Amino acid sequence: MISNPDEKVLITVLGCAGSSYDRTLRQPCSSYLIETESAAVLLDCGHGSFASFNELAPETRLDAIFISHAHADHAADLEAFMNSKGIWRDRPRLLASEETMAAIVRAPFELVDDILVVVSNGSRMNVANFAMEFSQTTHQMPCLATCVSLGGRRVVYSADTGPSWDVAANFVGADLALVECTLEIRSGDDSAFHLDAAEAAAVARELSPRTTVITHVPPGASTEARLEIARRAAPHLEFIGARTGLQLTLE
Repeated sequence: MISNPDEKVLITVLGCAGSSYDRTLRQPCSSYLIETESAAVLLDCGHGSFASFNELAPETRLDAIFISHAHADHAADLEAFMNSKGIWRDRPRLLASEETMAAIVRAPFELVDDILVVVSNGSRMNVANFAMEFSQTTHQMPCLATCVSLGGRRVVYSADTGPSWDVAANFVGADLALVECTLEIRSGDDSAFHLDAAEAAAVARELSPRTTVITHVPPGASTEARLEIARRAAPHLEFIGARTGLQLTLE
């Protein structure tokens, strides 16, 4: 069952720092809460996200956590979430690929039924009151992007990807897209597994959402500089910058 199409959808950025955790700045890493009154899913839970969840969404009860891939800036706080009984609406539920599960969970296939949900490129499933679809990105380890449908709205999360990501057709035209932008301007020795600002704008053009949130900016780097480049590259699109505590409502 999908949640009521008239429900408001609230997106809360619990953390958006990418690539590493700066123990001096202590900025929470990738974690995005998407919820209605009847459903809530967490997209990734990097360093610092559990404390951020308890501060920013103490009344929220989760239905599921999706882990895009096994890098610590996306998965470091998973154990804290899974072991906290009071934050779950029903019971813990973890969605990730088989490869990600093997890297982040001890004896993953010993978990009881309905806690571990294995997803893969091209798969679609209903979880609680929402639906999720998955698309393999271009990254140095297996990584899945997702499109979440709930409350009559769709939110796309690119997770980590390089510019050669083959965007799934059913990801196009979402209400909101969370697009990684690790790099400002690509140089010759930069990773092919992340986007710079112009490439993030190109992904946004392909996705064609109503709003694109630029995220996964490394600690100490400039989100505003990335936004300026993206807006020049795709002036017809709306771009905003992620920050911890940012909340967006889709109606």
